[in-house]
Amino acid sequence: MKRITGILCIMFLAAGMIFANGAKESASGKDVTLTVLWFNDANESDVFKSTIQDYLTANPNVKLDLQVVAFNDYEQKLKLMISGGNPPDLARLTTAQIVTFMDTLEPLDSYTNIAQVKKDFMPAMLAYGINSKGQVCAYPTEATANGMIVNKTAWNKAGIDVKTLSKTWTWDQWEEAAKKVLKANDKVKYGLAVDFTPHRFSTIMYEMGGRFLSADQKKVELNNPGTINAINMFKKYHDEGLIPQSVWLGSENPAEMFQAGIVACHIGGSWNINQYAKNVKDFEWCVVSTPKGTINSSVPGGKFIAAFKDGKNKAAAMKLMAAFSDKAHNEKYCLGTSNLSSRQDAAIKYPANSDDFAVFQKDLAATPAFTAGEWRDPRVAKLSATIKEQIVQVLMGKESAEDAVKNVDAKGAAF
Repeated sequence: MKRITGILCIMFLAAGMIFANGAKESASGKDVTLTVLWFNDANESDVFKSTIQDYLTANPNVKLDLQVVAFNDYEQKLKLMISGGNPPDLARLTTAQIVTFMDTLEPLDSYTNIAQVKKDFMPAMLAYGINSKGQVCAYPTEATANGMIVNKTAWNKAGIDVKTLSKTWTWDQWEEAAKKVLKANDKVKYGLAVDFTPHRFSTIMYEMGGRFLSADQKKVELNNPGTINAINMFKKYHDEGLIPQSVWLGSENPAEMFQAGIVACHIGGSWNINQYAKNVKDFEWCVVSTPKGTINSSVPGGKFIAAFKDGKNKAAAMKLMAAFSDKAHNEKYCLGTSNLSSRQDAAIKYPANSDDFAVFQKDLAATPAFTAGEWRDPRVAKLSATIKEQIVQVLMGKESAEDAVKNVDAKGAAF
């Protein structure tokens, strides 16, 4: 009898572990088929199914109708489903789509411990899914971030332990060290390449205390000391030859320049990890924290999962989302898709480059939440070309940084 009791205790303990965080529904629950609308960047739908399989096994009354739609057709498909009064129960969304569909999303607040959700996820990621009433309307899933990738071999040749230096360095310290790297390496021609986009430039801008919008995000306001300082620093590095003119004033690809070994550092995205792991053979590289300005910051991005106000199975959809978004399932999904996690407590051991992913993760965790509010604002997207044009004018010496930000603000006032 004692043996039977012991076995039962072990079984109940195992079940408790498997069904933690509300993963198990009532065994007698009503049969429900959840429609899930999904798109793939690579293998995400397969990894989603694999990740959530234990939940479905534990809840045999729940079935999935997973509909994978080509990304180019995805937004139109979702709009038609919503306007027809038949939205999916769940959908995968990008940062831009979150804004488009925000008013149709069901807030999580009534279905879960929202204070715990806010504690679990990075503020800069969770901010994308918060509506005008302050309600959380989506779970962040995988994340992307901007950051600095370095040619470690070149830094070693200059006698600099870049991993140690980068733990506390400032932009002034980076500049001094980068000049030593250039002197020590004949092949390395430039200290830093930055992708030709306002998104990647904003990595520097946020670090210098700048922003695109006013603090209350009611108006376009690049005319602030931090943004002006960032543009002036950017121009200084171009003038000194630390940044190649051929990217922002030409057409060269920074990733290709880094892979060729002619730049010491690249401010790119976390997605470059997989690219460089595959393509770089001639030198050792690694990810380091971006030098500190006024603050440390990255730029958040990624994907989300959400349910809809007019969905037919909202309660069941919320339970599945909560299970998919807990620590264990989120880690499994992000490992399977080779992405960063949006959770604060994620500790993923990737098959390769785990330390590099961890640096991006750390910098993203330090990123202020307002950055998400800016990048989900349609005015920033509309002004992207103008921002690039004005920064180029400064780099060419045709305008001052002060005039450039005023020109952007003037155009933004019309939106």
